[in-house]
Amino acid sequence: MLRLVCSSLKSGTGAAVEFAWCLHYIICSHTANAILLSLGAMPALASLLLDLASEISQSTSEGLELLVCPVLRCLSNLLAEETVGCEVQIQDERLLVALFIILQCFFQEHPFIVQECLWLLNNLTADEPFFCSAVLTLDLLPALLQLLPCSQTVSVLVLTVLCNIAEKGPAYCQELHRQAMIPPLLGTLTLTDSEVVGQCLELLHLLFLHWPEAAVDFVSQGGQRALEQHRSTPELQERVMLSPFPPPALVPQGGINRSQCALLSRTADLGMVRGLTASCKPQRKAVGPR
Repeated sequence: MLRLVCSSLKSGTGAAVEFAWCLHYIICSHTANAILLSLGAMPALASLLLDLASEISQSTSEGLELLVCPVLRCLSNLLAEETVGCEVQIQDERLLVALFIILQCFFQEHPFIVQECLWLLNNLTADEPFFCSAVLTLDLLPALLQLLPCSQTVSVLVLTVLCNIAEKGPAYCQELHRQAMIPPLLGTLTLTDSEVVGQCLELLHLLFLHWPEAAVDFVSQGGQRALEQHRSTPELQERVMLSPFPPPALVPQGGINRSQCALLSRTADLGMVRGLTASCKPQRKAVGPR
């Protein structure tokens, strides 16, 4: 079955689509994933995805979304499998390039593929610094941020991927900040969807915790006012109160300078960590749709 799926571009995609969905349902059943991993399913499916992206970028993509979808789900759910060693079976930055090619090609006509790609990107970056670094070094962050306004589900997935990267520590947060991430996050805070805003607040907490200079820019660009509008939202009150800044009435005229912000961030660390313990999932990998 795996062989038939992975040879699809040579022998035709019809049967491959059916067998790919069969593989997907087998993976979701958790009955044979160890065997699939031992047979090299991860690198085989990753290689197929690279070939599909190459085919899509060079010729017509009509019909290929039917195969791309189950292949993305198979990879996503295998990555979510709690099997020792599965996470090290693929460390190829070309996989990220392939994902973004697929995103770009199918964005307009088949938007459901966007969610599938982001599920996979989420599971790749969940606890693997290799792929987090690759997102930044390959300059894929701008393309990722452009997806924020697409839909509620897409926004949450994009923010979760960014949280995966920010969780890796100061160097990653410094690079996220350097690539001008604050303005799109401020735009996200103007939304009324509590799940999207909550995920945005979690990302901001991680940024401020690991890279206090991001908090300086956040305040200088009106972030304090953006936070205030959510203080009355029951689901968000606790997270907003854990912000490392004082209430607006206590902010000095002219804003907060860098040394003051660093001090505020250090004194807020304990509260922020308590909030993150309550809101962050140590394991962000998630099983995709069945």
